[in-house]
Amino acid sequence: MNPVEQKISCVYVTAVKEVSSSKRQYQPFKVSATIDMTEKAQADDIASAKVTEKLDGTCCLIQEFQGLPWLWARHDRKPSKVGERRLAQYKKSLQKIKENEKPYTVDFSWDASKDFKEVPTHWIPARRLEVKNGVALPDSIGHTPGWVPVELNSRQHCWHLSAVDYVSGLALVLRESEEDSSDLIIESIPLSSLCGQTCELIGTNINGNPYNVGSKKCPIHILVPHGSLSLSCPHPMNYDALYNWFDSSSSEGQVEGIVWHCANGELHKLHRHHLNLNWPVPEPKLSNRKVRVQMELPSSNVDGIAKKGESQNLFSLFSSLNGHIICSLQDLHKSIEIINDATS
Repeated sequence: MNPVEQKISCVYVTAVKEVSSSKRQYQPFKVSATIDMTEKAQADDIASAKVTEKLDGTCCLIQEFQGLPWLWARHDRKPSKVGERRLAQYKKSLQKIKENEKPYTVDFSWDASKDFKEVPTHWIPARRLEVKNGVALPDSIGHTPGWVPVELNSRQHCWHLSAVDYVSGLALVLRESEEDSSDLIIESIPLSSLCGQTCELIGTNINGNPYNVGSKKCPIHILVPHGSLSLSCPHPMNYDALYNWFDSSSSEGQVEGIVWHCANGELHKLHRHHLNLNWPVPEPKLSNRKVRVQMELPSSNVDGIAKKGESQNLFSLFSSLNGHIICSLQDLHKSIEIINDATS
């Protein structure tokens, strides 16, 4: 599927309303969808796009680092105070020009030497950003999406680390079953097989855990390749039908949003907040899907992983559950806790 390497636009034309955002605290406005689909979405042949579930986690990239397949965490380069002031002044003057209905031709240019905060060592910008004068251009609020490698002893990214094993070169992945797309599979796969792809890290300590994955006693964090969870929903040309799909009591529409993966590589999305609908919801679709554990590791791998401490124990614990079917993703931790209690 198409990797997420830039901000994804809403499938509908959006409008800014001067009311408090339900998505971001302290934001004095909200962005809502109109009923009109964007020309870009239509030009990208969204009718033939693959429709997938948008997940509420944190975005990750898998690509090589120092010659090895590696997990990279999302890290946006942000403007410095100087850059923030310059951007604010530009927007203020632009607003005055618009109010006076005068034409304007002056574009804002970023000064790479002054306008941005320092980024961590090894930081790289997202690949699909526009580059001008050698500088990856930020979004409308000055943020430049990018990535940092998740290093072995990182405390900041300890939950990222629990979903990978660098020594064995493995990733803990959640995907749909090929036999029955309504069921999920948890498995370990080579990190190298994911190189160039982006994933969503979901779990106990990510974004408030809207999917109820794991528990305080048994934290669980899993990588979900973007575009891997399919959806069946009304076509976006029918706004009312799509709105009702989200707003119904049916489990199908109990998702954070939709991402359309177009054949030309373009992505379009629709979030519940675009429709002024609440998220999280009490019973997300993903939380209630049946899960099969498919984790058959060589004994040498299991023993090696188990010795690395609690943060890496998920691989060995899931290996103990190999072949088990759990009635729902949100009940996964209960099976692991039984194993932990039996061996303690």
